Amino acid sequence: MISLHATSEMKIPNRPERLKEAVIATFSKPAFEIGERLVEFYEEDWRKALYWLDVSGLSLYFLDRLSLLGLQCCLPEFVLERLQQNLDDNRIRTAALFQETVEITQAFQQRGISFAVLKGFTLTPDSVSDSALRYQTDIDFLIAAKDATTALYCLNDFGYMLHAVSGKTWECKAGVLGTPDIRNLYKVHTQRSVELHLQPACGNGGEQIQQNRLTRAQCRSIQGVILPALAPNDLLLQQAVHLFKHLCHEHTRASWMLEFRQHVLARNNNPEFWYDLELLASTEAQSAIAVGAVTLLATQMFGNFAPEGLWRWSMGQLSAPVCLWIEMYGRRALLTDFPGSKLYLLLRAQLKTNLASESVSSRRLIFPFHMPPQITQPEAGERILSRLRGHRIQAGFVFFRLRFHLV
Repeated sequence: MISLHATSEMKIPNRPERLKEAVIATFSKPAFEIGERLVEFYEEDWRKALYWLDVSGLSLYFLDRLSLLGLQCCLPEFVLERLQQNLDDNRIRTAALFQETVEITQAFQQRGISFAVLKGFTLTPDSVSDSALRYQTDIDFLIAAKDATTALYCLNDFGYMLHAVSGKTWECKAGVLGTPDIRNLYKVHTQRSVELHLQPACGNGGEQIQQNRLTRAQCRSIQGVILPALAPNDLLLQQAVHLFKHLCHEHTRASWMLEFRQHVLARNNNPEFWYDLELLASTEAQSAIAVGAVTLLATQMFGNFAPEGLWRWSMGQLSAPVCLWIEMYGRRALLTDFPGSKLYLLLRAQLKTNLASESVSSRRLIFPFHMPPQITQPEAGERILSRLRGHRIQAGFVFFRLRFHLV
């Protein structure tokens, strides 16, 4: 088994980083140790950590874990009240999101569209016991490419319009883009988002297996509603691939790593599952690497959890440089505040074979030659002062991104 000593015993010199480490430890350490670590922090430490708790996606999981252990008393009262309010708000927002998922699903079925719900609510109960604990921003569907246009017309009936196309992903949005505010993160948003991930027609050879995700999809009962979802092996594999793609970019939510760990634990005593997953991963480029990298990093974060049937073949897919990146920088990447760090560029360099193209790509990633996305949107009849406030917020975001790329 690969050594994990490089970061597991890392000494964190400043209090905010120590508090983040204490939060991570909450999910794997015994109750008495968790309590001892949490009570040493002051209110000011918690105020500084709340932003990271939200953007890491761990906020509600952390509250749920402390409630399970009866350790809510370890938190300052204002922190406990805020986390509880966030949970209440997110429960309402999640219910609205699920209702919209159900309505769109029914519309797709009436149109005869071949599809499956991706991620989101299908991660319950394996990755998360209660969907309200998970911060979900949009609804994802895997759609047969031949049905993409029909699906888009169907979404138009719900007020969605095609917003952007990136490869085989169509991003659709509805409603008005609200003013960004971390305090409203868990409330019902004025803008909704749906992503259509297009599944091409079946090919030949190894591609045939990859292209059959939709034919392998299974209907599942989720919150009492039957929804088409990925088969169990596909669900876990795509969860790892999604997580690994984010590791190769600026910011990765620590909560995704926790969800992957929980999913593996849910399948722990099923050797046949891990054998089938190994066969499936061998058919998709870099999928086995994704599983290995995510498993190794999750082990560093939360301790040993992976069964031998997963650890054996997934670790064999990792090169020494990739393992070194995970041991040296993986934990740091997950504990970094939004917008993240540029450490991912070192990982991407180890996954590229064409060094010349990687050099050009890295330069563009470090300092892109395009403006950041629009995060504010003027409304019809908006007052001058309100519009000026929107411009100020957008300008602040531009300088925020500029600083990230320059520093």
